[in-house]
Amino acid sequence: MNCPACKTRMFVMEYERLELDHCPQCAGAWFDAGELALLFADPDGRARHDLVPDVLTALPDAESGEKARRCPVCRHRMRKVNIGPNRGVLVDACGRGHGFFFDRGEIADLVADLDIGADNLPARVRAFLGGVLGRDLAANDPEET
Repeated sequence: MNCPACKTRMFVMEYERLELDHCPQCAGAWFDAGELALLFADPDGRARHDLVPDVLTALPDAESGEKARRCPVCRHRMRKVNIGPNRGVLVDACGRGHGFFFDRGEIADLVADLDIGADNLPARVRAFLGGVLGRDLAANDPEET
C-alpha cells in the first residue's frame, strides 16, 4: 500500500489483533476500519468503540486548507474530519468506510484529546505507539504540550 500523503510504500506493523500501515518517509499511519478501537481496547480485549466514534461516515466534513488525499484501498477522494471528544484532531477518512489516515503527530494528538493520558495507557500500547511515533509517548512529553 502506498502512503496517501507522500506516495511512499508503507510497511505493516503488527500488534496483537491489528495491522497498522506506517509510512517510513512522512511517519503517517493508516488504520483500517475498526483498528483504532482495537488499539485502545479495554483490559479484556474488547474494542472501545465509545472512544472512537464512526469517523468514517458519521462526522461532517471539516474545514481545511489541506490538499485532498486518495484512499489507499479504493483510490476515492477521502474526507477531512475532526475526530476525538473535542474534535481537535484532523484526519483523512475514506467515505466508503475503508479506514483513515493520520499525519505525523496526529495519533499523539488523539491520545491527548481522548483525555486518557499516555501514562494511563497500558505499557504495551504505549510501546507500540512510541514505535510508530519514533519517540517515548508520555503524558509529560514536551512535544505533546
